[in-house]
Amino acid sequence: MNKEKAFIDLYQLLIFYSENRDLPVPEDFNFFDEIKKKCAILELDFETISKEFNL
Repeated sequence: MNKEKAFIDLYQLLIFYSENRDLPVPEDFNFFDEIKKKCAILELDFETISKEFNL
């Protein structure tokens, strides 16, 4: 996955969180693992992103 695709996915995950944070998600979906993967590809600090977006 390239950085552009990772950024798009990260952006969509953040929108998903803002719209659905209080709703149940499928059991096979781990939101935080997905965020961590995208942060790793983009060379972003997961803790900083979590804190900034109140995840």
